[in-house]
Amino acid sequence: MMKRDSTTLSAFSSCVRLAKLVRPYKVNFSLALFALFVGSATNLIFPEVIRRLLEPTVFPALLGNLHLVMIGLGLLFLLQGVAFFSRSYLFSSVGQRVFCDVREQLFQAVLSQDIPFFDHNRSGDLASRINSDAALVQEAVSTKFSVILRYGLQVILGVVLMLWMSWRMTLAIVVSVGAMLVFSAIFIKRLKAASREYQGALARLSAFASECFAGAKIVRSLAAQKDASDQFSTINGEVLARGERRTKIAALFSSGASAVLNLLLLAVLWFGIHLVLQGELPLNSLVAFVLYGTIVAVSFSFLISAYSELMQSLGGLERVFELIDGPGGSDDLVSTRRTQALQGSVSLEMNDLTFAYPLRPEMTVLHGVHLRIQPGKTTALVGPSGSGKSSVVQLLLDFYRPRAGEILVNGQPLSSLDEGTLRDSLAWVSQEPHLFGFTIYQNLMFGNRVSSREQLLKLMPQWRFLDFIEALPQGIDTLLGEGGAHLSGGQRQRIAIARALLRRPSVLILDEATSGLDSDTELQVLEAVRAWLPESAVLLISHRLATVQRADITYVMHEGEILQYGRHEELRVVDGLYKQYVERQTLQ
Repeated sequence: MMKRDSTTLSAFSSCVRLAKLVRPYKVNFSLALFALFVGSATNLIFPEVIRRLLEPTVFPALLGNLHLVMIGLGLLFLLQGVAFFSRSYLFSSVGQRVFCDVREQLFQAVLSQDIPFFDHNRSGDLASRINSDAALVQEAVSTKFSVILRYGLQVILGVVLMLWMSWRMTLAIVVSVGAMLVFSAIFIKRLKAASREYQGALARLSAFASECFAGAKIVRSLAAQKDASDQFSTINGEVLARGERRTKIAALFSSGASAVLNLLLLAVLWFGIHLVLQGELPLNSLVAFVLYGTIVAVSFSFLISAYSELMQSLGGLERVFELIDGPGGSDDLVSTRRTQALQGSVSLEMNDLTFAYPLRPEMTVLHGVHLRIQPGKTTALVGPSGSGKSSVVQLLLDFYRPRAGEILVNGQPLSSLDEGTLRDSLAWVSQEPHLFGFTIYQNLMFGNRVSSREQLLKLMPQWRFLDFIEALPQGIDTLLGEGGAHLSGGQRQRIAIARALLRRPSVLILDEATSGLDSDTELQVLEAVRAWLPESAVLLISHRLATVQRADITYVMHEGEILQYGRHEELRVVDGLYKQYVERQTLQ
């Protein structure tokens, strides 16, 4: 019983959320409701008109003015058509607007999540929620609400009119409807659960397809098309199975409800004929009653079908609302932070940091790390793969929280800073920078609210590492493929570095950001960095000692610990890991 109440409450809560989403468009929605009322009322007038026209005292006059009666009925049909058009258009328009709003809310909700959220969820699944799941909102508002309100209104008004003509036959109809409600309740819970399972399977299929398409080159290079197809077929089969289960339950629901209702109506008609034979009910009233009964029966059948489809939609809508209502940004910690403005230059300090990733809490990757990054200085971080360099960066960017220790920004705990203030002060370029399928200019300006197109065009000749752009057909207006596919790895890195520089960050983090560049281009980049950001702190991470030897101070990491730190000239003559790197790379 408790579980059923919870399901009912969840459905009611989702409907309330839908109503709130519609609120900004209440004028159009109200007009749609009015048009719905006019159309449904017009539909319910016809049986009463037939009843009155079939009265013995009226029928001769009907024959004498048949053309006027037909014209009047025709005008009534036209009025109904206009009302139904207005209802359909206005409900669909509101649905599209609500769908647009939900897409934006959902996108913002996903984008504001903590980084661990993205570690737990596949990007394709999240994109599926914006597309297929969020589309259920539009369908519910534009179609399901309209159908439920229309046929619900016709059922209620039809029953009232029937009650006016014969309370005994109406009582029989009401009992029939009650029996239908009991019948329907059996299927609602199963239908909603089946719909939720189907949407989840569909999202997994979309996520896998998205990953395969994004990694098409890898799939081809591994000759893994068959493996990918087999995996897709497996997931697709799961989608089919869950979809067929949902379809089976929905079909049993709608067809069973219709069959049971028709049998009940047949019994009511039998009862009505019995009343006519006994002289307790006029024949024309029985005809009108049967017409109303038919309208109510058909309307109730459509109502049940629409309600079952709404329950299916609510199964997917819950996934949307859970994401919108879920914790965003940096969990609840962001909301409790004090807003502290970072004035001028910025220094960063890591004190005794210990850290493990949320997905691998048993594996500590940083052990008591101490590190200091000063304004106007270049700090280098070197070490073998897996030594913890990238983990240091993840913590500095506040993507994760340390298990122990603290990070200070200008002497203040990082946790006291507003996230937006921190992000405005930092710029990060990774080894595999992410570019968007926009133009080069749009990529360079992404997240940059200061520089103009004119300023960028003046800077490009100064930043010689961007000279390749001039050779492209449309220059900075050249469209890039997905992820910058039309550029080489080194060109993508140069675009990403320029994008970071345009932000004029107080702290610039270059995480293997020049690994795809030759020595001359790398030197151009580092010179541009220091010339453009003379007062900024620069953290340089690289495996190439030729890159880090110009740093003011270098930290050497191994297995999550800082083993050495100092200038290149000092470290290369001291026994240790750095000296081994120098000898291996023949760097003097």
